[in-house]
Parts: sequence; structure tokens; C-alpha cells
Amino acid sequence: MIGRLWPFIIGGVALGLDAYMIAGLLPAIAENLAATEGVTGLGVTAFTGAYAISGPLLAGAAGRRSKRGLAIALSMFTVGNLVTAGAPTIAVFLIARVLAGAAAGVYSPLSSAVAAASVSEERRGRALGLVLAGLAMGTVFGVPLGLLLGGLTSWRVSILLITIVGALALIGIFSSRGRELPGVDAPSLGARLRSIGSGPNLMTVTVTLFTGIASLGLYTYITSLLGDTGLASHPTAGIWAWGVGGAVGVMLIGRLVDRVSDSLRITAVILALLTIVLFVLGTGPAVWLLAAALFAWGALGWSSLAPQQDTLLETNPRDGATAVAANASANYLGSAIGSALGAGVLAVGVTGTNLALLAAIPALLALALQLLRIRMHRMTPVANGDHDEKR
Repeated sequence: MIGRLWPFIIGGVALGLDAYMIAGLLPAIAENLAATEGVTGLGVTAFTGAYAISGPLLAGAAGRRSKRGLAIALSMFTVGNLVTAGAPTIAVFLIARVLAGAAAGVYSPLSSAVAAASVSEERRGRALGLVLAGLAMGTVFGVPLGLLLGGLTSWRVSILLITIVGALALIGIFSSRGRELPGVDAPSLGARLRSIGSGPNLMTVTVTLFTGIASLGLYTYITSLLGDTGLASHPTAGIWAWGVGGAVGVMLIGRLVDRVSDSLRITAVILALLTIVLFVLGTGPAVWLLAAALFAWGALGWSSLAPQQDTLLETNPRDGATAVAANASANYLGSAIGSALGAGVLAVGVTGTNLALLAAIPALLALALQLLRIRMHRMTPVANGDHDEKR
């Protein structure tokens, strides 16, 4: 399976690097481009904002000829990062981030949908897990790798690394062993937007939004959280525990989704455990328990995406790419909202482990909404093939 899906996995690594590496390079970029760090930070907003908008609007249409759509998206992504690396001014830098983010917003959900369509239904969860593993690995290693390369060379070299990884994925898409990739059906734009707004889809995406606020939003301030714990002087160890947990989680969740064939309940269990783990983190536990909780937080936060994608692909057989795109957008939007809320509570003096206790609130809301989603699913009779929910 890896031999067939490796371009999607490598592309996920590139996207994960691009989304989070910039955060570790902001001071160097600001100094080099003669801009304030606040203005330079808009590059992160530009990337994630373009990502969130372009996916639901364009990913479905791009899936009709998936190989071409993926190639165009990766080409734009690569060009966007190439321009970023060579940006002479802050204005060019910000425009390049919009281009790269818009391309990523199309590529990420489309690659997941095509990967799932490239394998048999009983292996779909593993395919989704592998693609997410690439994204998770890029995210986990993005900030430390960016800081390392930026410190040894310059921030431009760090961005060039993303360009190279994206180009490798593009080569893999073009090769595809001489075969056309499976297409992903997509109705008109109006129908796609109505599909996103349908009750079941909207609930699923909202669960992802709250999960993103809780998990990725809190991760933005992980060093502040660790400041109240036994790892205060070793924050890097805590970050690695979270990252390794995330990598393990996405590697294992696919097999669980395929074996259990009940993605709705898998998501509920993950959210219940995530809520408990965040409460544990909020108590400032002993170092050994803290390390275990950080590992579990990473594993649960990242593994929550695959069953959500599986649910959306199952319930949207005619436009899975758009549904998955909306879910990916919700995840990034949740991260942005969580980061903004975190900045607000830090400004009023809330610090340390109290951040984890606050993050448990959106996690609990996500769990409550998911349980309602399960209840509604039980009460809804199977009407036709368009919404044949087997999971």
C-alpha cells in the first residue's frame, strides 16, 4: 500500500512542514525583511486562511480529474514556497503564503479522498491513516527542524526544504506507475456548498472544529503549559513526547477504523479519552504521568482526524473530496481559534496547566456533539445510496 500511496504521504509531510515551520522562523524572517514580527506572523494567517477557503470550494471540482488536479495543486504549492524563499519584501512574502496555502487547501483533502479510493473499502482506514501520518510527521518536526536549519543557515534554506519535499511528491504524482488515479465525483458548486451545510456533515465538521480548538490550539502554548510542571526546564522533551504520540496515533488509527467499522463511535471514544487526558494535564501531575499524558494527547488529537474523514467519505459517496476539505478547513480553523483564545487568556494572566483545563472545555463540547451525532444516526433510517451510513 505504501508503494502506491507514497506521493500522498510525502505531500502530507510538505504540507505539515509548511503549516508549522514558519512559526519557528518568524523572528529571523521579520529581521531579514525589515518588518515587525506581528506583520510577519500574518504569513501564518495568510496560509491557513487561504487553506480553509480554497479546499471546500475547489477540491471537489479538482477531483474529477484527480491526477491533473493533484499535480496542479502541488505545482502551485511548490511555486508558492519557492517565491516565499526568495521573497525580497514582506508584501511578496505574504502573497506567496496565500498561494501556497490555497494550493495546500486543495491538495490535502483531495489526496486523502484519492488515497481512500485507490484501495479496497476494507483498507480505507489504513490509507487515510498513512496520508495523515505524513501530515503529522511534517507538523511534529516542522518547528524544531525549521529552527535547526534556520540557525545553521538561514530561514530561506528552511523554506527551500519544503519546496524540495513538495517537488518530490509532485514527481510521484506524475509517475503514478503509468496509470490514471481514481477520480472523485463532484457535483456543482452550489450542490457542494449545500452538502457541507447539511445536518450530519455540519455536525461532523463542527466536532472537528472543537477538537482542533482543544488540541492544536493548546499545542501553540505547550511551553507555557509545561512551565508549571516537572518538565519546565526541559520543554523540548515534552514537545517530543507529544509529537511521537501523534505519529504513533495516526499510524495505528487506520487499522482500528478498518477493523471496527464504526467511525462514529471510535471518534466518541477518542474524544472522551482526550478530555480526560487534558484534565490530567491540568492537575500538574508527576513527571512520568505527565510524559504519558503528553504522549496520549498527541496520539488522540491526531488520530481523531481519520475516523472523521472516514465518516464523511462514507456518507458522501458523490462528493467525498469536498466533505473532507471542509473537515480539514475546520481543523485548521480550530487551531487558529484556539491560538487566538489562548493569547487572550494569557493576556489576562492565565498560565501553565490552567490552559489544559480550559482546553478540556471545547473537547467536552466536541464529545457531547459527537454523542448527539450518534444518537441522530441511530434514529435516521437508511434512505438511499447518497447517505448510506454504514458506520
